[in-house]
Amino acid sequence: MALLTFLCAVAAALVVRGPGAVVGVVVLAAVFVPLERCVALHRIRVLRRGLLADLTHLLLNATIVAVLTIVGVVVSTAPLWWVRAVDVEGRLPAPASVALAVVLVLVAQYWAHRFTHQVPALWRFHAVHHSIEEMDWVASARLHPLDQAITQTFTAMPLVLLGYRPGAVAGLTVAVALLAIFQHANVRLRFPGLRWVVNTPEWHHWHHARDPEARDRNFGLPVVDLAFGTAYLPRGRRARSFGTDEPVPAAGYVAQLVYPFRPPHERPLA
Repeated sequence: MALLTFLCAVAAALVVRGPGAVVGVVVLAAVFVPLERCVALHRIRVLRRGLLADLTHLLLNATIVAVLTIVGVVVSTAPLWWVRAVDVEGRLPAPASVALAVVLVLVAQYWAHRFTHQVPALWRFHAVHHSIEEMDWVASARLHPLDQAITQTFTAMPLVLLGYRPGAVAGLTVAVALLAIFQHANVRLRFPGLRWVVNTPEWHHWHHARDPEARDRNFGLPVVDLAFGTAYLPRGRRARSFGTDEPVPAAGYVAQLVYPFRPPHERPLA
């Protein structure tokens, strides 16, 4: 069933997004699979459990999330259409405009992510992502489309309301997506000069860790977590085990999509 769903995802991606969608996944695999084999942090089989489901997420979710995000942004900003008259992007010098956009995105993304942990209704969807037990580059794609769309809507709203062009929003979205793949990678590399600057694997793995002291930590960029008191990056230690107590199906794309909608007593054991 997982193989059939994956093959359908490949076909759908080719039809909707063209060959580039599949080629992009192949290129990412060509970069990260050898890298994770050479400098692996944990021993993980390339063909691990749940791989096909995660690849299906990677192929299908982008289109679904894009549609849901556009709807979410239009609906959420329509009552505040008058704010767009400010047109910050057009009035500020380019460097200031870019800097403001980056700050807005980083802070909005942080709070959007934090809300998915603190609001039970949102956590049901975000738990799908935290069901990852073997961290690697593909695991970054295991996101419920509604969870991802809600986060992206919340993140894009400030830019849209302040008059930023769609290109600015799209560019920052792509940058965040690439960073997400990198920060989940199964590599033991340390980045001393960057560990408090960008989301390295060392930083983000603690967000997924089962360690009690790491619970609800490292939601966004290190400097933002530092500002809001949720940073956690101990010296000389690395996160070792990942996952959640939520009984999210470990494999099966459709099962993971359906999971948040099922009553608690009907949710299967992972």
